[in-house]
Amino acid sequence: MSARLDLHCHSAASDGRYPASDVLARALAGNLDVLALTDHDLAPVLPCGLVDRPDAPGKPARPLRLIHGAEITGAHEGVEYHLLVYFPGEMPSGFADFCAERARFRARRFDASCTTLGLPDRAPAEALAGRRALTRHHLASALMAHPDAAGATHTWQECYTLLKDPRIVPICDLAYTDAIAIARAAGGFTSWAHPPLNAAQLHVTTFAAAGLQALEAIRPRTDKPTGNGLKRLAAKHKLLITGGSDWHGWTDDFGHFALSGEHADRWLAALG
Repeated sequence: MSARLDLHCHSAASDGRYPASDVLARALAGNLDVLALTDHDLAPVLPCGLVDRPDAPGKPARPLRLIHGAEITGAHEGVEYHLLVYFPGEMPSGFADFCAERARFRARRFDASCTTLGLPDRAPAEALAGRRALTRHHLASALMAHPDAAGATHTWQECYTLLKDPRIVPICDLAYTDAIAIARAAGGFTSWAHPPLNAAQLHVTTFAAAGLQALEAIRPRTDKPTGNGLKRLAAKHKLLITGGSDWHGWTDDFGHFALSGEHADRWLAALG
């Protein structure tokens, strides 16, 4: 049977619901064979390598391979895009330091955005130290807790719409092409996370020239035309295909989605 991979998910260290240990436990229970925990701009909080699976009656025990990875945010032509970075072994210390600085940037941006919005919240010490990544989800939560801020009572959708305004949440200060180059120099494998098809059509040539190695084209909520379009672009530019659930913990279906078959085999061979 082909290995079942999930190469994109999040823990409470960034904008997920559950601590990393719970995500791992759910991956084991969900019958996944390979897991990459890819928190935003954050070094891994779990060790990489093989993790023993609890015995299942009548089934041979097989370990789960835990991959070190991260989802790095960069900007190109005024738009933020996300880069999935994976390592065959432990994340190098230099790249972990780079992630910590990106997390500290997020903490500073969170504080500045709270000031702009008139919110009393401030980044906790662990975020300022680069050990936790604050996202728009955390800003939206702060807005929901203070419904009179920014002049209106907010729904979640209203919060996220408001937080798209770069005057409130400044665009990331890292160029996407630089993020690719830094990841490749550290020995990482790079994949464009959930690329919009129109953006991929515009920028994939530039990103591939910078060292991009794959497109994340297989996801639970990707429609067929988008997925097929991304696969055609990947083939044209000699990129691999990755896939992940982008699970944050708000549903109970972790493990239902998996990348398997030819694309999983090719990615595992490339990662090493």
